[in-house]
Amino acid sequence: MSGLGSSRKVRGFTLIELLVVIAIIAILVALLLPAVQQAREAARRTQCKNNLKQIGLALHNYEGTYGMFPPSRINLSGPVFQVTWNTMLLPYIEQGNMYSQYNFNTNWFNPVNDAITTTQLAAFVCPSTPGSRPLPTSALYSALSGGTRTDTPLWGYNDYGSVNAVRNAFIVMAGLPSIGTKDAMGAMGRGPGGTKIRDITDGTSNTMLIAEDAGRPRQYIGRQGGINPRVGNIAFGTQFTADGWTWADINNGFSVDGSNSAGLQNDTSGSGNTTIVGRCVMNCTNDSEMFSFHTGGIQTVLADGSVRFLSENMSSVTLVGLITLQGGEVVGDF
Repeated sequence: MSGLGSSRKVRGFTLIELLVVIAIIAILVALLLPAVQQAREAARRTQCKNNLKQIGLALHNYEGTYGMFPPSRINLSGPVFQVTWNTMLLPYIEQGNMYSQYNFNTNWFNPVNDAITTTQLAAFVCPSTPGSRPLPTSALYSALSGGTRTDTPLWGYNDYGSVNAVRNAFIVMAGLPSIGTKDAMGAMGRGPGGTKIRDITDGTSNTMLIAEDAGRPRQYIGRQGGINPRVGNIAFGTQFTADGWTWADINNGFSVDGSNSAGLQNDTSGSGNTTIVGRCVMNCTNDSEMFSFHTGGIQTVLADGSVRFLSENMSSVTLVGLITLQGGEVVGDF
């Protein structure tokens, strides 16, 4: 029998045991973190898809009202009348009050429209896009507006663009015969009149209306912030895209040229002559090209209102067929 004065031995962790426990916890966290990130991205991608479904429904409601899809833009002078497809859809995404207050008889960037154009609309923003979007410089605002603005309004972002046409450079890049002109028209490229469903002879399930072009006004190259390499536009040499800074920008749609991995686009002259610098179909630059922050591709709205995810490794020939509305291509599965 031990005496009353004897002490009880208390066992604790040795240093080795503590390090083993820490290592096990670190391994578990390392295994769990990618799964959590993938789950979050899956949720963001689903919300982006829902945004595009809402846009697709709005496009068809517009078509039901006017008998045609909206054109990418209407840009008239004498008198001035400016509006983009996003603005035309406002009544169909529960923003009728904004639509009624918008002044169509002036440039979209006129300060008279700032109360409308600075409104952030969740329906036009992909939640996978990084939240930090630096404002262009006052010099770029001045260049965009022809010197009429030197302030820097925070216009409402837009991650979705109308697909207006496919350029001859992309067609040649795809290995198809040159069409001899600048571009082949898409369903959203007609203006000021829009495209009727009967005009889409390739079929509404084989023709694209809207595609992601995310992250603007910040210039992205391969999903990293970069410097705009396109010589001759207002944003050359800056960290910004040339246009598409807001959903109200009449130039937020685009014609597809293709690019190289450094973000430099192929070029088509007005007469149809081409300069091919790369064979990237999408996700190499967000300067008027298809671009998203989803792994492996982008989301699009087809003319039948459906939302389809397109692989960034898809055939460029198939993409040509999806953009044109009267090309007569056999698209097949994509």
